[in-house]
Amino acid sequence: MPRPEFDYDYSLSFPKILHKLGISLAVTTYQAGCLCIISSNGIDVSANVRNYRKAMGCYPHSQGLLLATENQVLSFKRSQHLIKSYYPLESYDELYVPRIAYFTGNIASHDVLLTNEQALVVSSAYSCIGGLSSDHSFVPLWKPHFITELTGEDRCHLNGLALEDGRIRYVTALGATNSRGGWRENRATGGIVMDVEHNCIICEGLSMPHSPRVYENLLWVLSSGTGELGIVNSLGFEPMIYLPGFLRGLAFFGPYAFVGLSKIREKSTFGGLQIEEKVQDLKCSVEVVNIHTGTWEASLEFHSNIAELYDIQVITHARNPFITGYSQKGDLQQLVDLPLFNPLVQQVNG
Repeated sequence: MPRPEFDYDYSLSFPKILHKLGISLAVTTYQAGCLCIISSNGIDVSANVRNYRKAMGCYPHSQGLLLATENQVLSFKRSQHLIKSYYPLESYDELYVPRIAYFTGNIASHDVLLTNEQALVVSSAYSCIGGLSSDHSFVPLWKPHFITELTGEDRCHLNGLALEDGRIRYVTALGATNSRGGWRENRATGGIVMDVEHNCIICEGLSMPHSPRVYENLLWVLSSGTGELGIVNSLGFEPMIYLPGFLRGLAFFGPYAFVGLSKIREKSTFGGLQIEEKVQDLKCSVEVVNIHTGTWEASLEFHSNIAELYDIQVITHARNPFITGYSQKGDLQQLVDLPLFNPLVQQVNG
C-alpha cells in the first residue's frame, strides 16, 4: 500500500513551539488511513507518515504506544537501542516498533489508553469501554446507564475517554440514546459528557463532543459541531476559543493545547452543524492555543489527501521519533530485535 503524498504548510511559530518544548506530535487520520509523526528542528517541520487502515485513537506511554485501527489495536514498543544498527545515518531519537496486535474485529474503536498496565478501548459500535484481551475481541468493563444491552448498533456513539489521576473518569457521547444509531436524530445538540465513576451525565446539549481531557485540574472538551474548545464545570460547557473546523483530537503540554481540525465530507453524518453556518471553507489542521491566555499561537494545515483528523497526542521525550510501518518493505520486515542469547542447554544442565 503506497504512502500518500501530503501537502502542508505551517506558521513560522509552529516549529519553534515544538522545538522549544522538546516534543513531537502523533496525529491520526482514519480518512487517509495514516499515523503521522510531526517533528521539528526549530525551523522546519517534518512528517513521518505510516499507513494504518482507519487509524483512530493513539496513546503514547512510557513503554511504547497504542494505536486503534479498523479491526485491531496495535501495541508498539519503544526500541531506541535499534536506531544505531538500522538507521545509522538518521537523526532519530526514538523508535517505535509494533509488537502485539489485538484483533478486536470491527467494533468502531475510538479512543485508546493504558491505565494500571491495562489497555482500554472505547467501542462506539458496542457503546462501552472495553479491556483488550488475548482471549476475546475485548472485555466489556463499563457502559452508560441508559444502554440496556451490548450490541453492535452504535446506540449513543460513545467516543472519547479521559483519565484523572491514572483512572478512567470521563467520557463523551453524541447522545443519551438507546436505539440503533439513535444519536443521529439530534446530533447537533444531543451530545453529553458523563462521569464514569458515578455513571451519570454531567453536561448535555453539546454539539458532537469529542476528546475529553483532564489537564491542570480542568475537564476540557471539544464541541466539534460548533468549533469550540472549552471546559466543562458546574455551569456546563464554557467555550474558550473558536476554531474554523470540525474539532477532533486534543492534547496538552505546558501552556499549550494542540487541537485537531477537520473538514466535513459525510453530510449524512456531519451535515447541519453550526460550524458549517459559520465557515464555508473548513480547515484540516493542527492548531496551537495558549490556554493561559486563550489565544491562538500556531498552525499546521493539510492541503491534500488528508481532510479529516481523529486524534492528536504529544510524544514528550523525543523531538524526532520514528515509527516503523506495518506493511512497507525494508522497514518492519527487515528489523529484528533479539534478547541476549541464553542457550537452552545451559538451562537444562544447570
